[in-house]
Amino acid sequence: MSVSKPRLEMKIDLNVIDHLGLKMYTSLPAVIAEYVANAWDAGATEVDIDVPTDGGMEDYAISISDNGYGMSVNEVNEKFLVVGRNRREEERTDEIVAKSGKKRKVMGRKGLGKLAGFGVARVVRIRTVKAGEFLEFEMDYDEMRRRVEEEGKYVKTSYLPRVVDFGETNDPDGTRVVLLHLNRRRPPDIDNIRRNLARHFSVLGEDFLVRLNGVAITPAERDLRRKCQFVWTIDDFIDEERTLKVTGWIGTMETTVPPDTERGIVVMARGKLVQTPTFFDIGGTGFTGMHALSYMVGEIHAEFLDDVEDLVGTGRRSVVWEREEAQKLRRWANDKIKTICGEWVRKRAEQKLQRLKQTRVYRVIESRPSQESRIIKSFLERLAGRENVDEDILERVAEVMVSGVEYKAFLELVEELDRLDVTDPELLVKFFREWELIDAIELGRVCEGRLHVIQKFQELLEQDVREVPDLHNFLRDNPWLLDPRWDYVQDEVNLSRLVTSQAGENSGGRVDFLCLGHGRTLNLIELKRPGHSGKREDLEQIERYVDFARFHIGNDPQASYSDVVGYLIVGKLSDDGKTKEKAKRLAGDRIYVRTYDDLVRTATKPFEAMIKVFKNKQDRFEDPRLKESIERLERQVKAKKDNSPPPGGVNADG
Repeated sequence: MSVSKPRLEMKIDLNVIDHLGLKMYTSLPAVIAEYVANAWDAGATEVDIDVPTDGGMEDYAISISDNGYGMSVNEVNEKFLVVGRNRREEERTDEIVAKSGKKRKVMGRKGLGKLAGFGVARVVRIRTVKAGEFLEFEMDYDEMRRRVEEEGKYVKTSYLPRVVDFGETNDPDGTRVVLLHLNRRRPPDIDNIRRNLARHFSVLGEDFLVRLNGVAITPAERDLRRKCQFVWTIDDFIDEERTLKVTGWIGTMETTVPPDTERGIVVMARGKLVQTPTFFDIGGTGFTGMHALSYMVGEIHAEFLDDVEDLVGTGRRSVVWEREEAQKLRRWANDKIKTICGEWVRKRAEQKLQRLKQTRVYRVIESRPSQESRIIKSFLERLAGRENVDEDILERVAEVMVSGVEYKAFLELVEELDRLDVTDPELLVKFFREWELIDAIELGRVCEGRLHVIQKFQELLEQDVREVPDLHNFLRDNPWLLDPRWDYVQDEVNLSRLVTSQAGENSGGRVDFLCLGHGRTLNLIELKRPGHSGKREDLEQIERYVDFARFHIGNDPQASYSDVVGYLIVGKLSDDGKTKEKAKRLAGDRIYVRTYDDLVRTATKPFEAMIKVFKNKQDRFEDPRLKESIERLERQVKAKKDNSPPPGGVNADG
């Protein structure tokens, strides 16, 4: 080992630092990815990235450590500190034997990744160990700039990194890069770094373990494929000579790509991203299924981009599209994406129809006379093929058509639309005007039916019927009485039995529950008789059972629900102050008290407003069917007002 202090020297036109560091690497994940790639090229099998999540930014530091071969003083000078060194040409090989004993293709090529740190930090500190000797040194951006100012802006000169320490050590081989004095005001988003690194490398696994803050980044995290609704496998040649091969996949998600995931297709070479998500500047507009691009992600491997010729941009995050081979890739990708977009429309239409066939309204359609059923099905099949028509819209149209098909004019209109182009503006105007009218008539019928239900509900309350089975079954079949938004709910019988079993173990008496699923929320409803006055013990009881249900769902990885909301339904709430205070506290935890009078008032309230809406429509349509429906509704609402009970009850959540 040498006894004198090592002299380190970097030879470079220092103005290049601005272009190859500050301006090229502005994203922290991209900077870290460059040092992870360096670790790969150093034969490392493990990389540890430490990104603090707290503390001030004054002493904030990010480190990237690997267990690679490390560097001697000579290697630091002759290889690492030579900016622009082409390792593959100089060493006449593009492979390395990693510490695992396996060969791997090196990722680096241009010798510029070492400057990446200056895109986010003012100082880059490096500690490297090899064969029992270590060297620690710093590269200071501000010091480099001072040399430029002293010696002339475009003068090629030497920069002497500051040696922090050196000597013998028992530490294992490897290198640690520390980024100091970061150009940011707040700590970075750890989840964003994980997502970017996961999508940046396809070599993550047992032979190359990358950990962020001690937690391994797994191949599954970069596997957007498993989140896709439809997937197309890629294994193709893009040229007639069959020398330029591409592999990978392109997929579409069930919903549009979420904001935390960049839509588009990444291009990989040698296990590393060489093109950020792109649609290859796809040409043409209005091609079939263009809407699919909002749902599309993918990963294409094109090794020829970084093989004999280098077709990757200086920043290693964009393909040089002007080159001939890259142009072939772009043309192939444009054709492939357009083909996939067309197939996406067909697949989505098939799936939308398949799901529609499982609904109640489709069973009604099939029960119609054959001619009516044929007309409705034919129209719905064509409508499903429209890429901007989702399943909810399709089912809604089906509901309206079932309501209107009994009218000859509506039936003839549907046949006309099915024969012609359904996107014709005049036909669509005519169709939707008729749709609006039929919808209003059908909604009027629903309102009439619901007012009859409310009347029946009041009769049950006046009789103080049992919660089981009378109120239980009535509310289960008419969930909108509990919440006007609940037109359709899932009766979770098994969960009801589970909670009822828990109740039996703790209450000493029979308790009746309704477990109704709405979206991702399970609504746990405890019923008391209409004559029951809710007390503090009732509130504590519903609180225990909601806690039990939340614990059960939270510990079930297959659970269909992510949240539980509780309702206690009583005749009235006790006037006791402690009981009322308890009810207010529980409302903050989404456990609510409702009285039966509350339910009746809430269910009845919308109908006066609905009559005004119907009258506005009648002024435009002047349809006798709608007029008759309005008159019947007015009579029912007036009768409800004349016979309604005085206000009462407590709505604990205000």
